[in-house]
Amino acid sequence: MSFRFLLSPLSLLWGLVAEVRDKCFDWGLLPTRSFPLPVICVGNLAVGGTGKTPHVEHILRLLHREGYRVAMLSRGYGRATRGYLLATESHTAADIGDEPLQVKRNCPFATVAVCERRVEGIERLLQLNPAPQVIVLDDAFQHRYVRPGFSVLLTAASRLYTADHLLPWGRLRERPHAARRAQAVVVTKCGERQRPALAVAPGQQLFYSRIAYAPLQPWTARGEVTAAGDVKGKSILLLTAIAHPEPLRDHLLAQGAARVESLSFPDHHAFSPRDIERIHRTYRRLGASMVVTTQKDATRLQAVAPQLQPDFLGNLYVQPIGVEIEAAEASQRTFNQIILQYVTSHTGNGCLD
Repeated sequence: MSFRFLLSPLSLLWGLVAEVRDKCFDWGLLPTRSFPLPVICVGNLAVGGTGKTPHVEHILRLLHREGYRVAMLSRGYGRATRGYLLATESHTAADIGDEPLQVKRNCPFATVAVCERRVEGIERLLQLNPAPQVIVLDDAFQHRYVRPGFSVLLTAASRLYTADHLLPWGRLRERPHAARRAQAVVVTKCGERQRPALAVAPGQQLFYSRIAYAPLQPWTARGEVTAAGDVKGKSILLLTAIAHPEPLRDHLLAQGAARVESLSFPDHHAFSPRDIERIHRTYRRLGASMVVTTQKDATRLQAVAPQLQPDFLGNLYVQPIGVEIEAAEASQRTFNQIILQYVTSHTGNGCLD
């Protein structure tokens, strides 16, 4: 039996503080800044686990295909540095964070930067030559010092924000009604034919997305893509440090894996020497013929690669993922259409050069 409801008084306090903060922005008591170019925010109300990174990459690829110079700005959660950093090929997860490093590798055409102060980060990006034409903010729904022109709010199908509680009782950072700030709401990580009902505000558009798994790729220290791996009939150690590894485990089993044992660490976990010993011990005990990890985890394993045994590295594979997004109603415009319409015709947040 869960006794988390005993934390409800603390949740009430959290909600009060969050509500006062939001009102300070709404009433102009705290400053908020607009910029002379399209700014798209991708975020959520909960603390992680909704799949922000693949949705950010989806938008970056969409706009790149349309010929726009795109940039992604993130706080760089979990990095050991501070301030503004423009991502380069030489940076590690400790420098810029695991998710920005993943985006840099998956979307090499995009400018990727990290900065806790998003206003400063955007100002620095606009000083580049050439400057980006569109900026995508990662996990910035609560960072209201920037006023985006378009906000995409994500919520996991397994735990909609309407069925959750505020921290620390639940996982919400804001009350559910804060969702009204978004122009689009996406229910993520949907299973086959899973379409949970969710009431959205007037003017908002509702979408459903599911994870699209690409073929497994052998791990390399610099993330190069080589021949794909096959899991059929194999015993697999699933090594993750993400919020919800269960869908990946189910996918591997559905692809024909004989056995999948999970070794999970907290989200954004930095692997220590003791962790490496535990990983090797579990790998030997299981007698795994393959180790599978996520792209985000692979960026952090890079830092400890010299400590990993050669046979372990030889059997280590990375699971790339994307997303497929569909409208809640057949008559509704597609997700791609509303993003492109905002970028091409939105005038309240600036124009393209």
